[in-house]
Amino acid sequence: MSKHLKRLDLSRAIQVPRKEFKFATKPRAGPHANEKSIALGLILRDYLHLSDTMWETKKILASRAVQVNGKIITDHKFPVGFMDVLSIPSIKRYYRVLYDTLGRLRLVEIQEQDAKWKLSRIEDISTVKDGKFQYHLHDGTNLIMDRKVYGTGDSLQIDLEKREIISHIPLAENTYAFIIGGKNVGRIGRIESYKVVNAITPNMVRFKEGFETARYNVFPVGTIKPLVQLPEVRSE
Repeated sequence: MSKHLKRLDLSRAIQVPRKEFKFATKPRAGPHANEKSIALGLILRDYLHLSDTMWETKKILASRAVQVNGKIITDHKFPVGFMDVLSIPSIKRYYRVLYDTLGRLRLVEIQEQDAKWKLSRIEDISTVKDGKFQYHLHDGTNLIMDRKVYGTGDSLQIDLEKREIISHIPLAENTYAFIIGGKNVGRIGRIESYKVVNAITPNMVRFKEGFETARYNVFPVGTIKPLVQLPEVRSE
């Protein structure tokens, strides 16, 4: 596998100038797939403009000033993806990574108190030693619990400091959900119905806003109201 990544081959989800330079920083293998993540160095230099060169970016990271999901990260190739929380406490700037309506990963600035938690979707559930249940989350993390109390497709609001579950957002009627793929990507809607199809076609979720999409594109984000804010869409 190549260690290099040309800018012309970058995922459409990443928004950096394609022809100004030949190469881009390739995300390291980690919690998010390459085509669905941005290298942390690109975020600091090309998105937030906190540095002019990658050398300066590495110096910032070496100072242990940047956190992703509550953990200090010093690797400029660390992959940052959907719903990750980026914190720079020294300058009091906090961001959540979300998709816009063009399917691009955007940094949405949030308040300090909102940077203390994140939402993670349950992708799969397996049984482990001693009859316990392991929940596999979309960001590569796992939770082990004594009982099976949540379902696949549900979201968990997780405290990033204590690593504890704050709340549970089910994939159910009247739940607010963020669309992470398809032609309605970047929208938030309220679930009207969830249809399970016993066939090779995907299960479908219909929204009260008048559209439907496959279940794997649906990310629950709130019961009473959405817990996240939509990013502003820019045309560049």
